[in-house]
Amino acid sequence: MLMLSLSTSGPIASAAVIKDGQVLSREVGGHGRTHSETIMPLCEKALQTAGYTPADMDAFGVDAGPGSFTGVRIGICAANAMAAAFGKPVAAASSLEGLLYGIDNACALLDCRNGNGYAMAKYEGFSPEPMAVVIDDLLSTLPDGILMAGDGAVMHRERILNALPNARFAEDNDITADKIGLAAYDNLIRGETAAEALPLYLRPSQAERLAKERNK
Repeated sequence: MLMLSLSTSGPIASAAVIKDGQVLSREVGGHGRTHSETIMPLCEKALQTAGYTPADMDAFGVDAGPGSFTGVRIGICAANAMAAAFGKPVAAASSLEGLLYGIDNACALLDCRNGNGYAMAKYEGFSPEPMAVVIDDLLSTLPDGILMAGDGAVMHRERILNALPNARFAEDNDITADKIGLAAYDNLIRGETAAEALPLYLRPSQAERLAKERNK
């Protein structure tokens, strides 16, 4: 089973080719350029490195967010367009799923300013679901010693250690297409596919929040 995976929800864009749950290739870029400029060349390079074409893919995987509202839409549109062109399904995974892929007793945390974040936790007795959180409230619920991952873990390290003195921190905090692809591949195997993917928005965009304030 072959899958081309895309990720554009974070600061870097990336593409990866997954075969039967194994990463064949990964290409990362986007520094200093927009994701709309870089994602398709990255897909082409990842496919070329793996020795395949888009027509060889059995499915397309994509990062559904949360993350940059514009970035998420770019990846979703690209994956949906390729899936439609080749008549293949799309399997999505959240950016938080990607950060936690293959890790237990861990929490992925993405910063979204003003003490807020997006989070997903995996530990015994807790069902992992992406959620919008107040970071201090989140930390009050997590077990000490948990592994923290994501840009929120990096940005709020001191705050985390004040609440959880034995917290551990992941070395790799980037959201990349290989992690997304592995999570999306598992979702594909479970039958969680669609003709097109939809973005995962856990809170309104800044433009929507400003419009709501103006209309009060």
